[in-house]
Amino acid sequence: MKKVWVYLPCYNEAPNIIPLVEKWFDIEPDFKSAGYELLVSCIDDKSTDDTAEKIKSLTERFPNCSLVSHEQNKGLGGVLNTAFHLFLENGKEGDLCVLMDGDNSHDPVYSLSMLPKIDAGADVVIASRYQSGAAVKGLSGIRAFLSNGAGVFYKLILNVKNVKDYTCGYRMYTYSILKKARETYGENIAERRTFACMMEVLYKLAKIGAKFDEVPFVLRYDHKQGDSKMRVFKTAKDSILTAFSLRFG
Repeated sequence: MKKVWVYLPCYNEAPNIIPLVEKWFDIEPDFKSAGYELLVSCIDDKSTDDTAEKIKSLTERFPNCSLVSHEQNKGLGGVLNTAFHLFLENGKEGDLCVLMDGDNSHDPVYSLSMLPKIDAGADVVIASRYQSGAAVKGLSGIRAFLSNGAGVFYKLILNVKNVKDYTCGYRMYTYSILKKARETYGENIAERRTFACMMEVLYKLAKIGAKFDEVPFVLRYDHKQGDSKMRVFKTAKDSILTAFSLRFG
């Protein structure tokens, strides 16, 4: 049976990780019906709260749930590299890798609508805030304004075919495209530590011929508990510089 390997980046997500993992295993029967075994790995990026303990409790409840611990904080880019490494070492052709935010703002159910896109030939499927039927709930006005402006900016600078959402962390990848990326870029496909790594990985995959598609989803910031990890203006600056570097560097 083919497998769907899910990797959840976790940094101080103690209030969020249990309900998120529970949602994944709620749809486990749907993946089995589609011919996939579901495996979920929570990557703890040296949290300072009891995130690791929460994940350990989940591994006792769900046999296909595991904890991966970083000995030092590596940022989101480091978590992506860990996820890609684990997937390529343990997976095989035909398997799929899913990454999403670990803060419970992404609903796993949308991963099921990604499967037909993969079957139709996509290498990467993105949960997009900019497709018809998508929505964002619980986001402040300034964050919404910056997010929409960023979407237009990235489209103008990077202009990847079939991509509207360049920064959303909720994506499904095929084994073959990540294997090709490792052969091209080495073990550390993501070099940026910050949230800009999502745009970096997307553009690097586009440069090696990846085919993209998107599905609409509802981003639920109102489901997230605790403080945001994103420093908005620092992230915006880093993302702008990254976009120019990728396109013209």
